[in-house]
Amino acid sequence: MTEPAPLLEVKSIRKTFPGVLALADVTFDLRAGEVHSLVGENGAGKSTLLSIMNGLISPDSGEIRIGGETVVLSDPTVALGKRLALVHQELVLCPNLSVAENIFLGREPAARAGSNRRATLIGMAQDLLDEIHVTLDPTRPVGELSLNEQQIVEICRALASRPNILVFDEPTASLNDDQVAHLLAIIRKLKANGLGIVYVSHRLGEVLDISDRVTVLRDGHVVGTRDIGGLTEAALVSMMVGREHKPGQTAFRERQHGDTALEARAIGKADVFDDVSLDVRAGEIVGIAGLLGCQREAVVRAIFGATAIDSGEIRVRGKPVHMRSPRDAIEAGIGFMPADRKGEGLVLPMNVGDNLGLTILRRLGRLGMLRRRQRNVLGTEVVRKLAVKASGLSQTVSQLSGGNQQKIVIGKWILRGGDIVIAEDPTRGVDVGAKFEIWRTIQGLAEQGKAVILLTTELQEMMDACDRILVMSRGRVTGHFHRRDFSAEAIAHCFVT
Repeated sequence: MTEPAPLLEVKSIRKTFPGVLALADVTFDLRAGEVHSLVGENGAGKSTLLSIMNGLISPDSGEIRIGGETVVLSDPTVALGKRLALVHQELVLCPNLSVAENIFLGREPAARAGSNRRATLIGMAQDLLDEIHVTLDPTRPVGELSLNEQQIVEICRALASRPNILVFDEPTASLNDDQVAHLLAIIRKLKANGLGIVYVSHRLGEVLDISDRVTVLRDGHVVGTRDIGGLTEAALVSMMVGREHKPGQTAFRERQHGDTALEARAIGKADVFDDVSLDVRAGEIVGIAGLLGCQREAVVRAIFGATAIDSGEIRVRGKPVHMRSPRDAIEAGIGFMPADRKGEGLVLPMNVGDNLGLTILRRLGRLGMLRRRQRNVLGTEVVRKLAVKASGLSQTVSQLSGGNQQKIVIGKWILRGGDIVIAEDPTRGVDVGAKFEIWRTIQGLAEQGKAVILLTTELQEMMDACDRILVMSRGRVTGHFHRRDFSAEAIAHCFVT
């Protein structure tokens, strides 16, 4: 019996950008009822390949077949018409529209019998949210949601098209462990129903858990495709980086702690968080852990002046400060690395050098002119120190991989040189090699005497990196752990206290 044609075939795809070979003769296929993962370091070519598969960019050569038919995916609507949907790593949502409107944007359903169109829209959105076991108001504007909640909307939006081929680009980067488990359960259900799943993730444990096959990319080339049976995380990393991986490396290093650099005393924001107290000393890394909706993101944004507090006080180096805006926080020596690097951390049309210089414009300015030579010297040193893969300071930031973009966000605040750094999910969507570099950089900031507040969706990463961990639930602090007392079970227990 002749085997059915693969759902998706990518054959000899090649793509170049000015001065960069992004993909060279890349070939892989996807079968019905299969999860086929793509892995590789940042800059390996994964994002370029997904953009070609989704019709966002065109290849220089090669072809794509869907169900045995050669197709030209000239834009994302053509891909959707072929029942291929992409869950984006970087969000493409309309903040002024509701959750339901975003999920069905461009393909609004007709009204159900006995119901108006809006009620039908809300009801169908609620069905999708229930399907992935998430409590989220479908009438709420997306602009009011946290990054984690927006990622869930992006997932529901792809599922709403009921595709035959579903491509996940780092779907769990902003999800906690429970939400990851729910999503993987949904993927298994979709797979059992005959869908083909292309799964891209830097979380190699997920890849080994959910995949049937995995293809490894390195520097735009296919290193190999392997069945998942018997494959280990160490073997995957070795294929990705081209050298032997030695597990067991930890980000934590002992440091001396100085005086208290930042203190929040019983701060509150009506209907968001209440009576939150924390402190962080020079040379210390303090994590804030919690599930979706715990409001830890709102707390750090209040500390950074992006949200006004209604009660309590914030002290920097022992002195009360009034954070009326992020400018006040920056002047007080506080830097903020947001998880949403494209929406909040970078100016995408600008180049690497100009993005790095954003936090030090006053220092670089002279008689209304920007001293570009000084900026170039400082920027070049940061690019070298952080091992940013870029053609130079003149390369547009939007052309960089996600991991290299994150390094630019970090580099901005290294140049600024403040005493306090808030790092919100700094390794979101970053490969294992870049993760190690980023954690080493954050540890280096602490070793220089900076006080660091850390948020991350991966509890183990937080336990590896931090001196202390505070836990939040429903807008309140429910636990406080010193390093000697770290326990995943004990911390997780405080998530629902």
